[in-house]
Amino acid sequence: MSKGITCSARGRHCGCVLSSVCTGTGPHALRHHYASLLIKHGESVKTVSERLGHTNAAMTLNIYTHLWPDSEERTRAAVDKAYADRPADGEAPANEAA
Repeated sequence: MSKGITCSARGRHCGCVLSSVCTGTGPHALRHHYASLLIKHGESVKTVSERLGHTNAAMTLNIYTHLWPDSEERTRAAVDKAYADRPADGEAPANEAA
């Protein structure tokens, strides 16, 4: 017997299978879950659109735009990462000999 977990889609305990898909989950919820996993792991709008069989990327964006990080968040993260990887003034880069 598989262990049950709390199903986030329903907010209650259910007997979910090891793949973490809750019993009674319909195809619409599975499709949305699939799309959200692709987006979470950085797939492009074009790729998600193709995988879901949408006629174009605009259709995908109309439905799933809230799942992609916004430009402000991405640009802030990119700048933070660039400065975090940069040595402080007067220090040699980590990959260079002192």
